[in-house]
Amino acid sequence: MKTKLIILAVITLIVATLLLLPTPQQPNASNDNSFVLGPVRIFDGERVIEANYIEINEGIIVALHSNKPDLSLRWVDGANQWVIPGLIDSHVHAWGDALEQSVERGVTTVIDMFGDPNFLAQSQAQRATTEFTTAADMYGAGLLMTAPDGHGTQYGIDVSTLDSPEQAAQLVQQRIDAGSDFIKIVYTAEGAGYQHAPSISKAGLEAAIAAAHQQKRLAVVHIADYNSAVDAVAAGADGLVHSFFNQPITDELLTMMQANDVFVIPTTVVYEGMLRGEINDEVLFNESQLDISRAAQSTLNQSFPDTNRFPEHYYENLMETTQRMHDAGVRVLAGSDAPNPNTAHGWSLVVEMLLLQQAGMSAEAVLTAATAGPADAFKLTDRGRIQVGNKADLLVLTESPLDSLESLLTPAMIWKNGYRIR
Repeated sequence: MKTKLIILAVITLIVATLLLLPTPQQPNASNDNSFVLGPVRIFDGERVIEANYIEINEGIIVALHSNKPDLSLRWVDGANQWVIPGLIDSHVHAWGDALEQSVERGVTTVIDMFGDPNFLAQSQAQRATTEFTTAADMYGAGLLMTAPDGHGTQYGIDVSTLDSPEQAAQLVQQRIDAGSDFIKIVYTAEGAGYQHAPSISKAGLEAAIAAAHQQKRLAVVHIADYNSAVDAVAAGADGLVHSFFNQPITDELLTMMQANDVFVIPTTVVYEGMLRGEINDEVLFNESQLDISRAAQSTLNQSFPDTNRFPEHYYENLMETTQRMHDAGVRVLAGSDAPNPNTAHGWSLVVEMLLLQQAGMSAEAVLTAATAGPADAFKLTDRGRIQVGNKADLLVLTESPLDSLESLLTPAMIWKNGYRIR
């Protein structure tokens, strides 16, 4: 009898503990995904628009109104706060609960640059719906294309290794058959000052990009130095998924990027961790009101080994290059490269945005770099903007993000597929 009482007491304690744990808000009569939100001030992904009310039906934006519409839909008071599209992180590596971590910070879509095709396949089914979810939507490269023993092979994953240009078409087809939304290629030019493991050849790079385009897929290239960026752009890359810092960008490369409409995802925040390592203290850890989980703190506090091997002016090169790309009209997209050292899912996208602003981009341009910009670059036609026909992925902010991008750190409301997550 005593044993039964002890067991009953333990069960009761477990149940009570579970009831006290925080849970995501589930859909119910007061949280369906059809409603009118307003009055609000709207940044639509590119500009401030005149509409003040957003009409949403089953998770889709169906109308924008200047005045409160006379409808039977549920009304959600926006209290004249600011609304922007859900953020898009253009460079992550997602597994485990990464997609849930992202949504908690207002990142409603992520672009995965190297990951498990099975994880990508699970997300592909979800992203096509407006069902209730507490996870970000994901688009991804699946397994990257690299050289034997090249970057990406060190993780023990069976990636696509390119021995010769003749293999390119076959490997691209394998990636598409496995569900890759686009093709990511790792490349380092011969004689690069910042050598990045064995690399495919320049001919292999050209063949891989051509094969991706033949299959109507974007080809993005992982580079880490100036010469590699030149080769990638000349070979026809649609985007560079890192920037470089070994030298400032030249007029010649800028002109080529403009002519080819090549976008760039600088991943400044991860480079900052390699070159400087101060931004997280400045933006995150000195703000006591931010509820940063232990898991996020762990990766944010990690650092790259031997960071002192880089000269101080490399960080200046990085920021100057980012500014010159933007000033020249090159599309600069915000991506965190989370969860690499110095980063965490969700948090580091906002930090990246603040770094882009420090590099000289306006607040409006930075917001576009995390909303409409990546939607356009990756051809995501149902998100990134507050417009009719798009998903109701929304952030409500108490302050104007045009005046203070820091307001993104503490969103008042987050909506995914028209459901209020928090």
